[in-house]
Amino acid sequence: AFTRHTVTDVDALMERVRQTRAQGWALDDQELEEGLISIAAPILGRNGQTLAAINVSGQANRTSAAQMQETMLAPLREAAGQIGRLLAAR
Repeated sequence: AFTRHTVTDVDALMERVRQTRAQGWALDDQELEEGLISIAAPILGRNGQTLAAINVSGQANRTSAAQMQETMLAPLREAAGQIGRLLAAR
């Protein structure tokens, strides 16, 4: 564990992986570093496979997980989609 928030239970971690796959984005709420919150979206290739990801990070004491989802998720996913489309056009 990196912090007291890091998920270390194998079953709980696998559930988080399933949830992330289903929703198409990931949230790290102080799991890597205390006070760091991050939301990420995949950049997909033509065949739908993940090529890379982009993320936005902030300070957990200034931005909650709910705020991040409400204000940053849609633009982040749109940017990831645009990058994927540009890569597919090459």
